[in-house]
Amino acid sequence: MDNTIKIVVFASLLFFGMKDIAACGSAPIATSCTPITLTYCCGFGITNVTFNTINNTTNDGVDGYTDSSCVQTTVLEGQSYILSIQTSATSTQNYAAWIDFNNDGVLNDVTERVFTASSELNTSGNIIIPVGAVLNTPLRFRISADYDLSAPPTACGNLDYGQAEDYGIIINSNPNPPTPIFIGSPTTTCDGVVCFTDQSLNVPTGWFWDFGDGFTSLLQNPCHTYAANGNYTITLTVTNGNGNNTDSIVNYITVNTAGQVMAASCSPATSAYCCGFGIYQVTFNTISNATDDGIDGYQDYSCSNSTTITEGISYNLTITTGSSSPQDTRVWIDFNNDGIFNNTNELVMDVPNAFNPTLSIPTPVGAVLNTPLRMRVSSDVVGAVQSGCDANDFGQTEDYAVIIEDPNSLVEFNSIETQFLVYPNPASNFITIESIFNNTTIKSLTIYNFVGQVVLYSEQNRNDKKTTLSLPNYSKGFYFLKIETEKGIKIKKISIY
Repeated sequence: MDNTIKIVVFASLLFFGMKDIAACGSAPIATSCTPITLTYCCGFGITNVTFNTINNTTNDGVDGYTDSSCVQTTVLEGQSYILSIQTSATSTQNYAAWIDFNNDGVLNDVTERVFTASSELNTSGNIIIPVGAVLNTPLRFRISADYDLSAPPTACGNLDYGQAEDYGIIINSNPNPPTPIFIGSPTTTCDGVVCFTDQSLNVPTGWFWDFGDGFTSLLQNPCHTYAANGNYTITLTVTNGNGNNTDSIVNYITVNTAGQVMAASCSPATSAYCCGFGIYQVTFNTISNATDDGIDGYQDYSCSNSTTITEGISYNLTITTGSSSPQDTRVWIDFNNDGIFNNTNELVMDVPNAFNPTLSIPTPVGAVLNTPLRMRVSSDVVGAVQSGCDANDFGQTEDYAVIIEDPNSLVEFNSIETQFLVYPNPASNFITIESIFNNTTIKSLTIYNFVGQVVLYSEQNRNDKKTTLSLPNYSKGFYFLKIETEKGIKIKKISIY
């Protein structure tokens, strides 16, 4: 009796945290490791895995490592499939997945990792089945999930609070002609250089690229330099032993060499992204760019996202940050266009320990005019970034472009919708602006002196037919009045006596 009890207890201890041990006749080869859950907590782990025909609901990390490798699905090499993972945790997790493509029982953390996700609750993504895997054989498919602040999952690493689950995949050869899919980066370029990545399905063996400017390539993933500004249509034809297919994206690439900014002296990296830190949206004048967070690391949007502002006028700048923790947010504009960001006169926003900062940014007199200038935005965990070249701990840095125009060079639009009466002119203590039409909304009124300095700026955003501005203690002389509406800009020369 005592021996029996000892055996049962030993067996229970041996398999604690190991559930659903596969015992089917077509299970994958035995694995070299079985990651255990060290201290289950708080709903961390996996409650559902969906992949092709697999749709398996389980308990969470309370079960520890689970071998469900007899729950299997059959896929085709060269095809893309969606992996979806759900959890019952209320805090974000890090995820990873591997497939034992060479069927040696060892899950290589580099060559056999097929999925990674950071700082997410439920997650999903595409997995493309590569060519060259062992075919027609059950292969082990491992999925791991653990708390966001724990070490990222590895194929054999134990989990702090989450768990690992194993499934089975059988890969068959693909009998279909290829389906062309590709991406270009960047799609808007200021130096003319674009690199294309083939993402075609069904195992292509040949590629023919037409870049839309008379040049072609037979490489799978070519880079191309455009010599002239314009929009270009990209065409890719892919072939294999089963046939060929062609796809085009019209006006996919935009080349604008006039928008190229001075190269920056540094490109700050993200050291260890975590926990939703980073930049979600930048809004400044006509720029409104929504992005992923710090998981993307440093991003240069200076070619695709630029705006033109006027010397002497202030503009609202809003940085949307992560919602879980306050961040330090700083913004620089390279006003002298030397590629260096200094904290003395180019740091235009410095908001520590805050969510979603907004600030009115004055455009200084004396900056380089009519030239794209680099605007750098950094947002990171409190206390991390101090200068425009500091690496980010958890957050990120993004670059944009700003063009500062001379107010004396403003061009007015003389459409019928932007006709105004300005009186008295000459004026002394006040001036009245009256629209000829009733449906014109005045957004702002700006008065410049004869050397282009702003002496008055008034936000309006109303559709009153008539508005009046006070002119206190202005020097005698000529001035320019800029009337900005939703239809355009009207410039009037006024005299003050």
